Amino acid sequence: MQKKLIWDLPLRLFHWLLVLALVSQWITAELGSEYMDYHFYIGYFILGLIIFRLIWGLVGPKYARFSNFLYPPKAIWQYLRSFLQAQNPHFTGHNPLGGLIVPAVILIVGAQAVTGLFASDDVLASGPYMSAVSSETQGWLDGLHHKIFNVILAIAGIHIVAIAWYQFGRKIPLVGAMITGKKTDAAQSSIGSSRLLLALIIAIIIAAFLYWLIAVAAPVPEMDYYF
Repeated sequence: MQKKLIWDLPLRLFHWLLVLALVSQWITAELGSEYMDYHFYIGYFILGLIIFRLIWGLVGPKYARFSNFLYPPKAIWQYLRSFLQAQNPHFTGHNPLGGLIVPAVILIVGAQAVTGLFASDDVLASGPYMSAVSSETQGWLDGLHHKIFNVILAIAGIHIVAIAWYQFGRKIPLVGAMITGKKTDAAQSSIGSSRLLLALIIAIIIAAFLYWLIAVAAPVPEMDYYF
């Protein structure tokens, strides 16, 4: 059996850049107010990553598409039963359980990024849309922003435990495949290419949209808003 390209380069970059960005978010939040500007910039970058993954799930290569790994409840249950019976059902892309982590990450991390647009550290930095809502709504969104991060930590913990189990318990090298993009697979065909040009065009469009959203469309707060 030969190793075949399954995970495209844009998908792998999304995965590792998101990991790096989330760790950086945690560090900048812990370091204090003087690092809040960096915290917000990283948050905008994360929002761009989530938007990219949503689009890539529709137009990317085969194994990156939602249609390839979002299974009906019956298939998920059958896979779970096989998993608990120490069987290794073969899936070239995400298995039915692993496929659930993608929409979970998109929803939770996406909500974290969006609520960050309304957040404030109450000292120096604030999201570009903080003044677009009432102080009560802003306070609620700010609180939600902090609580969601705990959910992200829980999902990350579950994800790490699952990967470790597959890697060492089931001897399925998931980590290596997400680095090289290749898996040993004789049953399915590899992807033809990573569609890098399409990914670059999408990334440029998203960058332009984020600039408009944050620097152009964001409301200018009244002078007395801060007093």
